[in-house]
Amino acid sequence: MKKKRLATARSYVGLFTSIMLASALRLHAQPAPPTVKDSNLELRLVVSEPQIVTPVGMTIDPRGRLFVIESHTHFPKADYTGPKHDVIKLFTDSNNDGVPDQPRVFAEGFRAAMNLALSPGGELFLVHRAGVVVLHDKNRDGQSESQTTILELESTADYPHNGLDALLFGPDGLLYVSLGDNLGADYTFKGSDGVVIRGGRGEGKIFRCRADGSGLEEIATGFWNPFGLEFDRAGRLFCVDNDPGGRPPCRLLHVIPHGDYGYKRAYDDLHPFNGWDGELPGTLPMMAGTGEAPCGILDTDRLALPRGYQGALLVASWGDHTIELYRPQPHGASFKAKKEILVQGESRLNEAFVPVALAHAPDGSLYISDWADRSSYPVHSKGRIWRLAAKPGVAVERLKANQPTLKLTAEEKRFQTLLGASSLKQLGELKSALASADPFTRSAATTTLAKDAFRADVLKLSNDANPQVRLGALLALRRAQTKDALSLLRRALTDADERVRFFAMLWAAEGGFKALTNDLDQALAVNPSPGLFDAYLAAAELLTAEPLPEGAKKTTVSARDRLVTRILHDDAQPAVLRAMAAATVANPNVPRTADRLLALAQSRDPVVRIEAVRTLANCTNRAVGATLLSVARDASNPAELRAEAIVSLARRAPEQLAQLIGLLNDREPIVQLETARALRLVATEPAVQTALRARLAKERNTPLAEQLTLALQPSNTANRPTTPAAWHKALAQDGDPASGRRVFSHPLVNCSKCHVAQGRGAMVGPDLSNVARSFDRAKLIDAILDPSREVAPQYQQHIVETKSGVTYTAVLVHFGLEGTLTLNAVDAGRVRVRGSDVASDQTSTQSLMPAGLENALTVQDFRDLLSFLLTLK
Repeated sequence: MKKKRLATARSYVGLFTSIMLASALRLHAQPAPPTVKDSNLELRLVVSEPQIVTPVGMTIDPRGRLFVIESHTHFPKADYTGPKHDVIKLFTDSNNDGVPDQPRVFAEGFRAAMNLALSPGGELFLVHRAGVVVLHDKNRDGQSESQTTILELESTADYPHNGLDALLFGPDGLLYVSLGDNLGADYTFKGSDGVVIRGGRGEGKIFRCRADGSGLEEIATGFWNPFGLEFDRAGRLFCVDNDPGGRPPCRLLHVIPHGDYGYKRAYDDLHPFNGWDGELPGTLPMMAGTGEAPCGILDTDRLALPRGYQGALLVASWGDHTIELYRPQPHGASFKAKKEILVQGESRLNEAFVPVALAHAPDGSLYISDWADRSSYPVHSKGRIWRLAAKPGVAVERLKANQPTLKLTAEEKRFQTLLGASSLKQLGELKSALASADPFTRSAATTTLAKDAFRADVLKLSNDANPQVRLGALLALRRAQTKDALSLLRRALTDADERVRFFAMLWAAEGGFKALTNDLDQALAVNPSPGLFDAYLAAAELLTAEPLPEGAKKTTVSARDRLVTRILHDDAQPAVLRAMAAATVANPNVPRTADRLLALAQSRDPVVRIEAVRTLANCTNRAVGATLLSVARDASNPAELRAEAIVSLARRAPEQLAQLIGLLNDREPIVQLETARALRLVATEPAVQTALRARLAKERNTPLAEQLTLALQPSNTANRPTTPAAWHKALAQDGDPASGRRVFSHPLVNCSKCHVAQGRGAMVGPDLSNVARSFDRAKLIDAILDPSREVAPQYQQHIVETKSGVTYTAVLVHFGLEGTLTLNAVDAGRVRVRGSDVASDQTSTQSLMPAGLENALTVQDFRDLLSFLLTLK
């Protein structure tokens, strides 16, 4: 008997040793940990696959038990061998060494599970795309025996992570829940007590309710994908919001009651009625721009860290492989902050560190869930959990349970006073707040003035001498759904202040005031800016738009196009309007429009001429080539205009480029350069080769010489960078943004074939009009050298073949009823393919942007292109 027990004990020891050895080997095989910027902190890998794979939401209870969502339903591939549903795993740390023991399944059976939160009473709440459930463990055995659904989201949209996203209990004991843009689809959000909130138009929201799901109400609007929520010790609510492709960067937001943060998926990303950083009247700016795809956010006051970290916020950037630190600095009634990197993963080595959730342990350490493979957007077999803490012996600061809350700033106290105002005696203070330079103060005043008690006085304020007061009054009256809207808007369209006129058009369009369609012209009467012109066109289009049946093709000219055509042909219109119209022509191949553009290309006004010349690049009229040649050759024309004419000619008529040979010796350097670049398209022609060699013989070590050399020897890599590191070094210096703009649209590079910048180009890939807000020089270089390295899911390449034999290379815009595909296709633009017409729809991990683009660029071209892109803010 004793020998049997000894043998059994030995078998257990052997098993334990095998497990520990396998674990040690597994951990040893993992890539090196990310770099921690503070030498007083250490990052330790505490859990790895197969114990955890694709971890997302995470929380830790007061007993130190770690609850983690293991995602298995986020775009699983056809051959995925994992579970069919998401799992909540529970890890305990029996010896308190910070390394969790073997996990057990706490609950399972979920789809698109996102985040976890513990209630003040210790119950675990889970948010998934379509609802919120309470996971009961009444006997506290580490396994949920039942669950209660307290909130339900009903919608036809089912994209995993733009439904319900995050949840968190606030200091008021209420549950806060965030909702993404829901693909712009209508939805019904139901509370446990029968309260129903309906929405649509793609406005992400933050709601709150009681812990049982009753009393559901909206708190704030205008988000895209608010995946993380956090309260600080003063009770302030913060949020991290992903960006919708064309509106970088992602945002760190201070969320206030009734705040509007601007975004609506119902519009294109850069639509004039879509906001991202407080651009629109009544909307609020970001506190800071974050790294790509922020998911987790945590107040550092929950942690035990060395001195200097108190009162800050940590953010997990999934796409930039970083843990970022933000120190809020008072700014009006809100805050601003600058990004500091606390933990940096090495994205060039297997892209190993992809942080998602942040959770604080009872000992004050930080736990980080790690998706572990940025190159694999679908679920996979990798996953890690890291623990960040002070190194042994390092002194830390830790708030005590009875630590007083943070004090509000004077501006925040004023904000709360304004928000709670209810007496007409406070009207003067509210009026003063409307004229404040601080948008958060203005927001509080607008919210309060929308109350019934102030209605008559706000109508009077809409006539105030101060344009900011007039604008604020209109915002309040719109929120109050005033019955006087039509007369108010008719007057506001003629207001002396452009911001008032802009908002009047926005309100008229979104409110569907068709009676004002013919009044919109009044808004352009005084010094219109390009932004106001875009708003004018957008408002007209919304007021006259009729919904198309599913799969139907637009057969009539839109109101927007009619307005552009009318202005283009009206010589009585100011030159600035005709230039804007020339830049926004939808179809330059309409005969009457083409003729007009040809005439404008020869007009006297230089602003009108240059926009007409740029638009003629897309015109097939036979006379265009001769006109562009004439403009390019005429030495009396401005050099920039001539250079633009050469680029437009290269884009539409390569067969005519040999006629530019003489311009290689033009007196204007930019004309010489653009001519050499254009002639590269026909460099194999003997006459062109002879001219290029002759010009090169006179040129040494200049951008023109580099251009001529590449034209004659396109495969010669001598004196050119051949590695990413060499390119980064060569591209450290600035270039010429104006030249870079021409490189962007040149057929040798073809950026504009898939990207829009400053209103020109094709909307296939991301709109780059604001790209410099989130991409610095280094990131732009990497994106061009290796375009497939990071492809956002919404820009995944689709190769769609129809039964009639047509193939589209495109990105998927929408998957509609009965399988109808709406695509942004290369060379074809926006197309719809009925489900019954689809022969195949294949996806690719490769970017639509081709690799090897640098081979078409001289080093100076590349510098110039970067300089242009870095102006796009």
